[in-house]
Amino acid sequence: ASFFWDYLRNYAHRRRLAIDNGVTTIRSAGDHYPHIIRLRDKIAAGKLTGPRIFAPGPTITAPGGHPTGTIYKGNRYIVENAVRQIADVNSAREEVRRLVEGGVDCIKAIYSDINPMDIAHKVPRLSLDVLGVLADEAHQHNLRLMVHTGSPKETMNAIKAGADSIEHGILPGGDSTEFEDNLVKMMLDKGTFFVPTLAIAWAYKEAYPAVFSGLKETFKKLHSAGVNVAAGTDSGTPGVVIGKGLHKELELMVEAGISPMEAIIAGTRNAADNLGKASDLGTIEPGKLADIIAVSGDPLKEIRDTREIKLVIKDGKTLVNRINT
Repeated sequence: ASFFWDYLRNYAHRRRLAIDNGVTTIRSAGDHYPHIIRLRDKIAAGKLTGPRIFAPGPTITAPGGHPTGTIYKGNRYIVENAVRQIADVNSAREEVRRLVEGGVDCIKAIYSDINPMDIAHKVPRLSLDVLGVLADEAHQHNLRLMVHTGSPKETMNAIKAGADSIEHGILPGGDSTEFEDNLVKMMLDKGTFFVPTLAIAWAYKEAYPAVFSGLKETFKKLHSAGVNVAAGTDSGTPGVVIGKGLHKELELMVEAGISPMEAIIAGTRNAADNLGKASDLGTIEPGKLADIIAVSGDPLKEIRDTREIKLVIKDGKTLVNRINT
């Protein structure tokens, strides 16, 4: 597995990948802890060049659940540093409080029994009671809860429990009426964000073509219904490069049926709103942090022109200037 901290910690050229590709803010979706917090703080203090980071610290999951019993299986170091395995509500509340004291920006939980390494065999999943306590404790500290789900039923349960955003994807399945009506209505009523990470599904489309096509279908349905959609990539995993992955995500959103402007909004204004930082980030307005990028071409006509970065300004400081090149 690859993590933002692990990927960038000792490599100056890699730390610039996000900035060079016009990405000034990034949200880690579960990482080595407290290492990711230290990296975040060094960048914020100007000791390292890189995007500002919003980090939940470790991923919270059930004992033996994803990713502990799947992609991290047998890797004791990663399990100890990047995961918290929670079995009961008291442990859940205590863990959130510890993470709050450690300075995390949000909380990340996995509520899915899908094993990405072996679809036919399910893995343990957090109980709904535990998920509800994670949401309650996070919200008491004004932190948002991001939840990785798989099925429509899991997604509805997660939203009922208090999830602020749904990560990675919701695959069509089961009762289509339930999916189209109940789930969409619930997401609209609660203001839940959907972060589809089409880029990671695209990276594995040869192995799992139905996942990629199903996720695009889900994304289009939810967006058309008015659900809040924010761009995310699962960058750092094989096939999705930090910085470049966002441009691929926007391209895939347009390919799935939304306009280039809507895709750009998903990667800027909506992404900031999903962080709870719409007052500081996401749009160019008086009083907000001065994060600005300029590109050649016209991404409103051709979304791939977002890759043609000419200027990157983060918090008023010019970090990339290719205007005359």
